[in-house]
Amino acid sequence: MLLALLLPLAQTPPPPSDPAAGLVLSAARYGALVGAPPAAGSREEADDLAILRWLQRSRTRDAVRRTWSFLSRSLSRFDAAVGADLNRTAPTLVAGLPSFLRVITTVKDELKTSSGRPRPFLVHPDLRPCLPLEDSPAYPSGHALWYAAAGQLLADLLPERSQRLQEVGRQGGFARVTCGVHYPSDVDASQRLAAAMVADVIASPQWRAFRERTRDERQRLQQLPSADLPDLD
Repeated sequence: MLLALLLPLAQTPPPPSDPAAGLVLSAARYGALVGAPPAAGSREEADDLAILRWLQRSRTRDAVRRTWSFLSRSLSRFDAAVGADLNRTAPTLVAGLPSFLRVITTVKDELKTSSGRPRPFLVHPDLRPCLPLEDSPAYPSGHALWYAAAGQLLADLLPERSQRLQEVGRQGGFARVTCGVHYPSDVDASQRLAAAMVADVIASPQWRAFRERTRDERQRLQQLPSADLPDLD
């Protein structure tokens, strides 16, 4: 009886308000692109560790502050790149874009689980992270993927801000290396993964419909602001 009650719920399709409904990206398609993480003791891992240790020696208070500004995965982090308060100016865009990012994140979760690469500070105790510790697999980086994909998708919606948006997207990944919670190669893998997955999202009918749905908001964003845009830090 209980099973009969649960089955209809499990088979209920996504609500029509989900702009990414029906969009499927297969982890198998992207696994070869991401590849395996550098092996322990390899030259590639040694290069990773050299970068992490140099950053640990040289990072400043301002650098650490900037990394914390990327701790939450929030579209508000792109406000300065756009030159507007996205939540107020483009509510439909802000409400809908995370649906596409969730599809991308689902694929990342599969690839991350299969890689099993431990975080650098778990293997190398001389590394002292300056962000909250995590024990999930390191490769590829989820934060780096989210920020890179968000920046690239926003750049497709707002091409006149493309360079600025993608710069914020890259910074969201670099922050994870600056504070020692990811190897540089974790972030590099996420950058490759984001480029491939975003291209497939942009080619989808779901994304084309979303672009049309957000046309008025995007036109408003293109007109703001009249003064110089702030520097990105």
